[in-house]
Amino acid sequence: MAKLEQLCEKFFDYNIACDSSDIDCFVAAVRRFCGSGKKDDAFSVYYCFCEMFKIFGAFDSMNNLLEFLSDHEYHSGERLYTNLDHYSHSVYEFVLGLAIYANDGNFRQTFLDFYKSDCATDTCFLRWWGLAALFHDIGYPFQLAHEQIKTYAQGMWGDAVNVPHVAYEGMDLLLNIGDDVKKQGSVFNADTVGDVLSRGINLRLGYPLPVITELISTRYAHQDRYMDHGYFSALLLFNRLAAAHADFSGPIIDVLTAIALHNNLNSQSIKGALNIDIAIPAVRHPLAYLLVLCDELQDWDRTAFGYVSKKDPLARTVDMSVADGRIDMCYVFDCFSVASFEERSVDGKTAVVQVERQNANYKKIASGDFVKNISGLVKGDIVLSVTAREQPSVKKSSALQSSDRLVNLCDFSRAIHKSYQCEYGGPDFDDISLEFRLSNIEQAKSYARKLDLINCFYSERELSCPLVSEFTPDELEALAREEHVRWVREKLQAGWKYGTDYSSKSERDKKKIHRDIVPYDLLPSSERKKDELMINNIIPFLYCYGHGVRIYRSQGGKPTLNIAGTGHRSVSSSIPELKEKIKDILRRYQTDYRVVVCTNYAFGSDQIIAECATELGITTTAVIPLPYEDYIQSIKADARESGYGFTEADENRMRNLLAQAVSCTVVDDEKYTYTQATKHIIDNCQMLIALWDGVETPLSDGYGNPINQGGTYYGISYAKSIGLKDEQIHVIGIKR
Repeated sequence: MAKLEQLCEKFFDYNIACDSSDIDCFVAAVRRFCGSGKKDDAFSVYYCFCEMFKIFGAFDSMNNLLEFLSDHEYHSGERLYTNLDHYSHSVYEFVLGLAIYANDGNFRQTFLDFYKSDCATDTCFLRWWGLAALFHDIGYPFQLAHEQIKTYAQGMWGDAVNVPHVAYEGMDLLLNIGDDVKKQGSVFNADTVGDVLSRGINLRLGYPLPVITELISTRYAHQDRYMDHGYFSALLLFNRLAAAHADFSGPIIDVLTAIALHNNLNSQSIKGALNIDIAIPAVRHPLAYLLVLCDELQDWDRTAFGYVSKKDPLARTVDMSVADGRIDMCYVFDCFSVASFEERSVDGKTAVVQVERQNANYKKIASGDFVKNISGLVKGDIVLSVTAREQPSVKKSSALQSSDRLVNLCDFSRAIHKSYQCEYGGPDFDDISLEFRLSNIEQAKSYARKLDLINCFYSERELSCPLVSEFTPDELEALAREEHVRWVREKLQAGWKYGTDYSSKSERDKKKIHRDIVPYDLLPSSERKKDELMINNIIPFLYCYGHGVRIYRSQGGKPTLNIAGTGHRSVSSSIPELKEKIKDILRRYQTDYRVVVCTNYAFGSDQIIAECATELGITTTAVIPLPYEDYIQSIKADARESGYGFTEADENRMRNLLAQAVSCTVVDDEKYTYTQATKHIIDNCQMLIALWDGVETPLSDGYGNPINQGGTYYGISYAKSIGLKDEQIHVIGIKR
């Protein structure tokens, strides 16, 4: 089995008819989201999709709906019995659909055959599926408001009928179709969006039109028990498309009906009214089939807001495989059981005791009800297998963090660009490429992490912690260094590399090379000022655009743990297995410490350790024995003389790793190249990771003269000589 992002990679191999640079941005955004599942990374996927296809014109027209969805869930969800996140969920569902399409050739062919009259391509799928998956829950605030009053009424009067409930009026604004849309002739000459949905469902699934029309017409009226967010999502999307003068051709109507069918309409209302098999066939409505299937399968890593939802945690992650006609899902739970408290009679007295019970979400999978439910909703040429496994995750210690809500990243990114524009000139935000707009967004997303690095955070609450109005000089420099590392990583993820062979910005951007992909210490002062400008913006921008947040300095925070890394240059052991052992050690300390990893970045073990830290998002520092360019050339010469080989890819890898180090210190030692550099990293560490073959090389000759200085065994011996205990020295055995 594989992770979702691995299965999704195959889709990116297709020839998508969009600007290649925009596609690169989109792919990078999807990868970041799959790696984190965070709301701010979900935002980047929404943004890239909308900007690639320009379906809604300016993104702001959809951003308001998405922000309302996020804010309402965040502020209102906890007042309900059951409620789960729908913002990140929609992006997970989108990516899941891409993975199924790319790896299940049967479904892909079904889709392309069904829409062949519309000249369907993989690009068409991306466009239509993105519309359906990313926006299928934007109407959820309508259901939230209804559920809030229902929860209140049930608390006051129990489950009695005729209790107060929410109803909606003034629906003409959403329902009526303007004359400009009617003129297209692609909306069945309908007067209302409800008519469009009814006729679209009738066309694809053959349900009797009078019955569907009646059910659709009462989706919001006289609904005392349930308000269907799928219906409202379809209405809102239709209106946004109409405002952007979209072409309501066949596939777009199918997008809308898929959204309308995905939640309650088909599974409850139509099933009850017609008493027929309502499982949606892939061959009749492939978009609705995929949306319902993915909506049911996306049952992991969703934030629980409702207090009943919190009692039974969902799976933390999922492993899966997709092949022609088959999907295998394995949901990974921290624990199959949950602790609860119940009143029990103990020795004739009533007492509240803790009991263990089976997690309802795991039970649903283990009993087969999960698959049974899906098979009742969709049918296609597919075998679905669902299992679960228990794997406790590493629990991170809790600490005060910036509030977990989505701030207005659009406003932040525009303000960030404006500040650069005022200082350095250049085009307006809307006139720069998607890649550079996303760069501003990524800067804004990094605010919380940067504050955390200096034990600060932002919150909407009034707290007793000290308020922060400015950074100290040391904090400013430390965060400027971190900003440069963030920028380097962003460039590398977008396919850029170090290079100086350009004479203009346009030539640089076309070649995707940049002379500043180097350690911060090698930047000219003019470039450092750009990073300082970004850091100086954090506090005023958060106060100006942060929806009333305050910035605080926390009391305490995680202590810093410096870990040195050393090892042999020649490594013949399995690199993936070796890296997993290194990461296990680093993850263990990440729980309670802010880890910093320092190595000499020599070829082989040093770079492997640095790479592991970088992949885990851990801060790295470099201590090198020669000036930067001299050191790279010496590594290249030494590797070739020793028979290791040192390709252009090896040099790029070394440069990329060093550029991601928050500092690069040169410790020159003319006699023993690595001795002082090795001593430097160990003198300043509390832990050591050593990749060692177990051979105790002599450290002096027969005359007492030092030999083999600066090597792996020397580093281990030196660490012990300055007081590091065995438990502080993690030796990983390797073969040379």
